[in-house]
Amino acid sequence: MRGAIDRPQLESALRHAQERKELRVHYQPRVDLHNGQIVAAEALLRWQHDGALVQPNDFIPLAEETGLIQRMGTWVLGEVCRQQRDWLDRGVPNVTIGVNVSQRQLRARAADEELPALCRRLLDAVDLDARWIELELTESLLMETPERTIAQLQELNDAGIKLAIDDFGTGYSSLAYLTQLPLSYLKIDRSFVNHVCTEPNSAAVARAIIGLAHSLRLTVIAEGVETAAQLGFLRKVDCDEMQGFYFSRPLPADQFEAMLVAGESIAVSAGPSTETLLLVDDEVSILRSLTRLLRRDGYNILTTTDPREGLEMLSINDVQVIISDQRMPLMAGSEFLHRVREIHPDTVRMMLTGYADLESVKDAINRGAIWRYLTKPWEGDELRRLVREGFREYVLRRGNHGNAISTTPA
Repeated sequence: MRGAIDRPQLESALRHAQERKELRVHYQPRVDLHNGQIVAAEALLRWQHDGALVQPNDFIPLAEETGLIQRMGTWVLGEVCRQQRDWLDRGVPNVTIGVNVSQRQLRARAADEELPALCRRLLDAVDLDARWIELELTESLLMETPERTIAQLQELNDAGIKLAIDDFGTGYSSLAYLTQLPLSYLKIDRSFVNHVCTEPNSAAVARAIIGLAHSLRLTVIAEGVETAAQLGFLRKVDCDEMQGFYFSRPLPADQFEAMLVAGESIAVSAGPSTETLLLVDDEVSILRSLTRLLRRDGYNILTTTDPREGLEMLSINDVQVIISDQRMPLMAGSEFLHRVREIHPDTVRMMLTGYADLESVKDAINRGAIWRYLTKPWEGDELRRLVREGFREYVLRRGNHGNAISTTPA
């Protein structure tokens, strides 16, 4: 948009956007990862100018620079309150709506514009209970003028408005300070969600954030979820809710309403756990031979020639035992299994290799990446025995967590 119009013109148009009724609120659903139901949504400001939507990145920074964001933020909050009242009056299945708070809104000094007073005024104007509204504040914003911020947030919390930290992990918040805030939700920034299925460090950060939030009794929401694999990983590490294009883009009010009325949901349950084996080898003939040999034991068998796809399959499926070839062009088996160990530590990992690869196998064993290794050509009965032992090993590893899998006859 900025390429088509210069800054003075854009600023002038933005200043008149509200009076010209060009501003819109779109709603992006939040989904409970335990039951797949829509439980809330985030309200997002959109600007429809000259018949086209202006990208948020093109006008939000400008609104912040010029101070227009305070007036626009007030309009969004008032519009959400009005829309919530309308949905309640018409019996539309309703959910809480989260509204982003800007720096200028939190800093406002005029008595009637301070955030707690503003919220009370807008809620009272439409006779809306405070429980239908949430406020989302960025981590860096919370760190400014902490004493005044704590006082305002406590007043909002006392009024029944729930509070969330948005984009968590991108700022530099003090954990001691976080414990003083009356928060209900923590939203993991999308930058940590993007690579949770393939990069051990991203997976570790996501796990740590979820563990920290739960220890503080906060509900955890993952932002920017775009794939089934990301959804599967988040479910496995006990994330509470998700928001992202995998379920829905931000929608105009009428389309979001239709989604609520239809009771749309997402499948998140993996169903009863069964003995599932993942085979990874770049040679299709090897995969077929292994599948023919092992399927007689009743396992659910998954196969792939691409280790990167294997990492995604592990997030989507409950896999207990893995057999991977060592020599693969896209990623060595030792590297693949090392990543699996970091991201899915309870899996039982075995390597299939030739004698020439024994040094790399020894290194993988020393790093804890593999549990057993098998040499090519394999002996069928011995391979079947090791796989059965692998499933028993998995049950032992998970026993302390109270998780087990249904076993098949030996």
